[in-house]
Amino acid sequence: MDVRRPAAKRHAGTRWQALLLTAVLGPTMLPAAEQCESINGTPITFNVEWQDVWRALDQQSSCTQNCHVGSAPAAELDFSSLQISIYYLVGQLSAQHDQILRVKPGDPQNSLLFQKVNCAAPDVGRQMPPSGHVPLSLQTLIYDWIAQGARGELPEDPIPREFIFADAFESEHCLLDPDLPAARQCSSIEFPWRGPRS
Repeated sequence: MDVRRPAAKRHAGTRWQALLLTAVLGPTMLPAAEQCESINGTPITFNVEWQDVWRALDQQSSCTQNCHVGSAPAAELDFSSLQISIYYLVGQLSAQHDQILRVKPGDPQNSLLFQKVNCAAPDVGRQMPPSGHVPLSLQTLIYDWIAQGARGELPEDPIPREFIFADAFESEHCLLDPDLPAARQCSSIEFPWRGPRS
């Protein structure tokens, strides 16, 4: 499952969007995440719901027990309740930057939550948790949850989403970015119905 468009199209669109943002925003250009860990080649987890991510965060990191709980949670992001915490994430602007979404359904690489656990230098702030590293398995679970629409809220209070879920029947992650050496390794994957991935 590759939720990204082919590299050539993505970069052409990215350049166009960057030029447009530069023209509109001028010096207030949005920051870009850097030094992100590759998830290429890791298996995709299908049908991920918020409760899967929340439980993994609870068991594999300190997010739900230390910083993001209580009356004044870090970055105004409260993970203390499984049922309520999703509403602090999906479609919500970051408390650190008023133009960056915490979770943008269908777009993990532009979601601050994924950047915070995956990149040494996220769009804003620093990598989380501050005390250590989130296992790659949890990073990919968060990626898959966001890529699949960031679902899992209460049925009586649904969160509106506008995205298209793309599925090319892949079974492992392969993020296409020709600037990263690890991504070049997955560009030779072939699909019988359409030839090499491009």
